[in-house]
Amino acid sequence: MAEREDIKYCTDIAPVEMGLFEGFEKRFFATPKKQGAETAEANINAAKAAATQIVSFFQTGDKKFQVNK
Repeated sequence: MAEREDIKYCTDIAPVEMGLFEGFEKRFFATPKKQGAETAEANINAAKAAATQIVSFFQTGDKKFQVNK
């Protein structure tokens, strides 16, 4: 982060070596533990959504949920 002042970093899994990020408080943020849903229902819903997107991509070429363009 010292080499690239244009970089900001946010994570929901705090790194073991938090001290490495001292001095970057305005460009680095980490929560103490994972913030995402971790229930069986949430995992099943995520799997169904992923399967639907994959099938749609192969059937119709749908790239609606593409992250990097």
